[in-house]
Amino acid sequence: MRNYSSNLAFIDLLFNLILGITFLFIVAFILINDPEEKEAIDPKAEYMIVLTWDNEADIDIDLWVDSPSGIVGFRSPQQGHVHLDKDDLGHRNDYIYSQNKEPEVVYINREVVTVRGIQAGEYTINAFYYFAKQNYTQVTVNVEVIKLNPFAIVYEGSKKMDTRGQEETMVRFSMKEDGSFYGVNNLPKEIVRSQKTSNSPSPSVMAPFSSMGGG
Repeated sequence: MRNYSSNLAFIDLLFNLILGITFLFIVAFILINDPEEKEAIDPKAEYMIVLTWDNEADIDIDLWVDSPSGIVGFRSPQQGHVHLDKDDLGHRNDYIYSQNKEPEVVYINREVVTVRGIQAGEYTINAFYYFAKQNYTQVTVNVEVIKLNPFAIVYEGSKKMDTRGQEETMVRFSMKEDGSFYGVNNLPKEIVRSQKTSNSPSPSVMAPFSSMGGG
């Protein structure tokens, strides 16, 4: 009788251990395969265009892209597969607030456009000198165009800009139907000014010449 009770207690303890381990395994598996985590994954991108300038300069340089779907800029941040993901206003939107509620400036001047699908045609990347809080005489503007699938550097280059309202064509390239690129060049092509002087100008291209916020 004493031996029977001892065996029963051991079997009961072993069963509870197995049940506990199984429960922990199921919980871990659910956490690893969280469907919400999959939904948070960023959309696929085919090309990335990054415009940067002197991080210490409180200057707003705008990135404009003329694509087969239309012109993308801060007033029209999405056209087809082309998206303006980061609109930088110089130091005006570079503030973060610490625990003591004091503002701190993150010195990063960068605008980013992503091309999230393949559409054949020409892409023109322009920089526009929108605003300067101080009297900066000159700033070096850099652009990098990256093909992501597969990875390739389409273009890296820079230009000097020194006048508010100045527009510079950084690079132009064409995309084939398979997503590959060709015809990389620097031939000038106005994007902002061509809209401003068109027959039906959009308010989005009138704003850069005003004192209104944005850009």
